[in-house]
Amino acid sequence: MRTQEHRADQKGSVLIAVLAIIALLAFLTTKFIDDSVNDLEYQALFKQPTDLRALAYNTLEITLAVIHEIATIDDGNIHHYEQGWQNPLQYFQLPQNKDWAIDIHIQDPTGKIPINALSDEQMSDLLEEGLGFDFSTTQELKDTWTDWIDADDNRSLNGAESDDYESLDPPYRPANRPIESLDELKLIQTWKEEFFDENGQPNELYYRLQSMVTTLHNQPVNVNAASPSVLDYLLLNTSWDAKALFETEDKPYLTRLPESLNSELLTTSTGTLLIQITLKRGDVPFIINALVEKNFSNSTSTSNLPGRAESEDPAWIKEGTLEEQLKLNFPFKILKISENHSIDSSSASIYSHSNLDFLP
Repeated sequence: MRTQEHRADQKGSVLIAVLAIIALLAFLTTKFIDDSVNDLEYQALFKQPTDLRALAYNTLEITLAVIHEIATIDDGNIHHYEQGWQNPLQYFQLPQNKDWAIDIHIQDPTGKIPINALSDEQMSDLLEEGLGFDFSTTQELKDTWTDWIDADDNRSLNGAESDDYESLDPPYRPANRPIESLDELKLIQTWKEEFFDENGQPNELYYRLQSMVTTLHNQPVNVNAASPSVLDYLLLNTSWDAKALFETEDKPYLTRLPESLNSELLTTSTGTLLIQITLKRGDVPFIINALVEKNFSNSTSTSNLPGRAESEDPAWIKEGTLEEQLKLNFPFKILKISENHSIDSSSASIYSHSNLDFLP
């Protein structure tokens, strides 16, 4: 009897061991498959098929075409997405690609103040009225800012030039150009003390500045895209507030400013857009980010596209060569474009020009 019980216990132990091995193998197999899928999706980011990239760039062109057509209806003005360009594929009625989910996000960067385009007086006002600095600190910030961006090596009264930066550890030189990223402020004397902590991390003042200014454009602020904090600041010394301003027109956006509102930093339209095209199949997306500038002209609609003869000679047909493409009157100029990387004023390199810039 005891022998039979002992044999039963042995069989039970073997069964449990076998089940444990099977469970372990199942877990390892599932883990291997999951890791393989993730690895394949990651590799797919860098080995995208040609038709996928073509679809992404075609979607970008469709988006720009829709914005241009709607803006043309409004005398060439891009005011606000309520004009109807927030859903370009729906407007264009393009058949949906079932293999990839397509998402289009259009942002107006002119909703923030162009820090690189501010005059001396405007910079002082931003620092004092917008950020609450006292007069003395404002002068130091202005002078170090001027010395950082100007081309000469002449030190301002409260500024800093090459000699000051080359004596640091590690040494470096001022950029002698407009800043390309707000992170670059970390390198400028006085700015790094006021907007960053002792560990070089952004402080509350930095984030307040970041919410108000940008390096992505040099145009006036579009009131239709401005955040409440930006709009309140720009209307601070006027007889207007945001609520009263938007009640001047029976639309969800403004097409003109009241005559009594005289500000060089305010307008009702934009000439710059930041467009993100996302194609997704699975967990890993393929993304195009493009910063574009309006380039409308009366001759845009009569561009000679590939296939159209320029003369009466039927043998002369455009083939889409680089030289022919450069002669096209495209309604937008692409300032920056990237794949799977954001175009963001806070993430740009602070040490060199972006390799994504399109140079003449």
